Amino acid sequence: MTERRDEPCEGRIDVECSARVWVLTLHGEHDISTQPTLREQLDFVYEAGGPVVVDLAHATFIDSTVLGAIAADWQGDGDEAVRLVLVAPTNYEGSRLIELVGVGRTIPVYPSRAGTVAALAD
Repeated sequence: MTERRDEPCEGRIDVECSARVWVLTLHGEHDISTQPTLREQLDFVYEAGGPVVVDLAHATFIDSTVLGAIAADWQGDGDEAVRLVLVAPTNYEGSRLIELVGVGRTIPVYPSRAGTVAALAD
């Protein structure tokens, strides 16, 4: 028997550091209501230093304010630039939004987390 949920899946952000690479994993729904928390977490990992992976594979919904927060907080600053990548599987619902907004033109987008963290750790 499958449990039915009538209320929306509340957004959650898990933050971990693996091999000196920060990984923010978004779970559930993310929109303007969770965007301030995402910005806070991004600011925290940017200040800590090191490459950053934002994993969208477990997010059931994202809107343009979430992508805007990711793009706005990521600023290339010469040698001090934060290396940031997104993980968005090819069958992910938000992939079309990523394409439409054009985030993938400035931030690399990978289809899976496997190997992405290891590549950034080098």
